[in-house]
Amino acid sequence: MPLIVLIILLALATALQFIAGDFPVAFFAFPLNVVLLALTMSVVMLLWKYRRKSGFVRFMLSSAATYIAFGLFLLMVFVIGVTGFRWIIGTWPSVVIILYFQIVLMFVIMRGWREKTATGARLGAIRWRFLFLHTGLLITVMSAFWGQPDLSESRVKAFRNVPVSEVLMEDGSASWITYTLELKSFDVKYGQDGVPSDYSAELCIDDKNVLLRVNHPYSRTFAEDIYLSGYDVSMGSDSDYVVLQIVKDPWRYGKTFGIILMIVGVFLLFAGGPRRRYGNEID
Repeated sequence: MPLIVLIILLALATALQFIAGDFPVAFFAFPLNVVLLALTMSVVMLLWKYRRKSGFVRFMLSSAATYIAFGLFLLMVFVIGVTGFRWIIGTWPSVVIILYFQIVLMFVIMRGWREKTATGARLGAIRWRFLFLHTGLLITVMSAFWGQPDLSESRVKAFRNVPVSEVLMEDGSASWITYTLELKSFDVKYGQDGVPSDYSAELCIDDKNVLLRVNHPYSRTFAEDIYLSGYDVSMGSDSDYVVLQIVKDPWRYGKTFGIILMIVGVFLLFAGGPRRRYGNEID
């Protein structure tokens, strides 16, 4: 029955994609995304505590649920990686797949974070490798998924010796940043064919001189990067302005923490090697 429900949800999501277009990601910005994340985790924990014998929980802990979750998730990542179509993440079917993947992973972690005991009457030792790897993966995916509504990109023209703090958001609306941007100098390097091969700009960002180059952003904070993305091509090195892209990702802390946990888990896995527990089961 739960498998049938999943198929129906994917069918409905596909229909919604054709009828309503992409998933309204911006609508679920902070604090709504945090509330929904807490609600999702609470429901999963309550189901694990009080409805562990239910058909739904048994299905989510089955091998079939795990294979389906990882299969759909990896297929989606593969398609995005091969085609470069990042917009797929914002579709209704992708939202269902990623949410389903997280819920399955949460149930797997709650079941397997402790060793089994002979009688099952008490919890065994903590499976640190399992816990680091699975929790790290869950935190990374959760931070990317639930943090997507809070991810913002804006553009601004920084002029020579003119401090600016007004930026243009993705939807075309104007907004203000809490610091100023000012172009001090600009330089372009050309290849033998006369095409610009590299360019850099010295800017004053919040009273601090910063040298920006293409693909070398300046991290004003851990969650905010400033990229040099363009200039007045007709003026070359005499360009009166440069185009900057500001990317803010408040959930980067979570993604970084999740990746660190997975790295620690991989290190423990290789350091300790496989460990047999019961029968032929391997940790």
